[in-house]
Amino acid sequence: MLIQNLTNLPIPNRPARSWTAAREEPRTDHDPSALRFRHYCVLPRARQLLADGRSLEIGSRAFDLLVVLLESRGRLVTKTEIVKRVWPSTLVEDSNLRVQMTALRKVLGRDADIIKTVPGRGYMLAAETVAEPTVPLFCEPPVREPAVVAIIDDDRHVREALHSLLRSVGMRVELFGSVPEFLAGAGPLLPDCVVLDVMLPGKSGLDFHEDLVRAKRHLPVIFISGQADVPMSVRAMKGGAVEFLTKPVRHQDLLRAILQAVTPAPV
Repeated sequence: MLIQNLTNLPIPNRPARSWTAAREEPRTDHDPSALRFRHYCVLPRARQLLADGRSLEIGSRAFDLLVVLLESRGRLVTKTEIVKRVWPSTLVEDSNLRVQMTALRKVLGRDADIIKTVPGRGYMLAAETVAEPTVPLFCEPPVREPAVVAIIDDDRHVREALHSLLRSVGMRVELFGSVPEFLAGAGPLLPDCVVLDVMLPGKSGLDFHEDLVRAKRHLPVIFISGQADVPMSVRAMKGGAVEFLTKPVRHQDLLRAILQAVTPAPV
C-alpha cells in the first residue's frame, strides 16, 4: 500500500524562472537585512556567510564583527563601539578583539584587505565595497522559485526551529511529524527536498527512503539524526541521500545541503 501511495504521488512540474525575475517580486518571507560586498553575501538572520553562493565557516563573534563593519562601511568604527555591539554585556580586552579580527580576515582570505586598521582608533570596511552590484542583491544560488522543503521529524521543537531557519532565507516549508502524516498531508506536488529524521514513530526515515527509491520517486533527502552511527549513515548515503547530519544540526551545514539538493544540475 505504501509503495502504491508513493507511485501515485505527482511529480513536480514547476516552471523554471530566472533568478533575477523571481527576486524582483516582493517577498515578505525573505531576509530584508541581507548584506552584500564583493562576491560575498551575509544573511544576518540565518547567521550565514556566503561566497559565490557557497557557505563559509565563520565563528559567532567574527560573524557579529563582520556585520558591524558592513553596517558602518566607509566609516571608522571605534574599538569602543565594536565592543559594545559584539560583546554587549561582557568586559573584554583589546586582545579579544584582535583575535576575532584575525579570525575574520582569515575567513575572507585574499579579500581581507577590505578591512582597514586605523591604529589606536578602530577599523573600517573600505568604502569601495559599497559600489552598486551588477548582479541581484540576494545571493543564494539560482534555484527554482520558491524552493519547497518538507521537514519530517517527530520532535515539534526541531520542526519549528528548522521552519524559522528556512523561512528566514526565503524557502517554503511544510512540516510533518511522521511518514504517514507526510503521505496523507503532502500538497499536490512533491517538495523540492525532504529533511528527514532517521528515528520516527512507525516507519523509520531510512525505510521510507528505501521505499522512495524502489518506487523510483526521485526526491532529494537530507537525513538528520540524534542517534546516528556509521552503519546508519553508510546505508543512507548508499541509498542516494544528499547528506547525513547529526543533531544538533549546524545551520550552515543544513542550508548548504539544501542548496545542493534544490540547485538544478548544469546541463
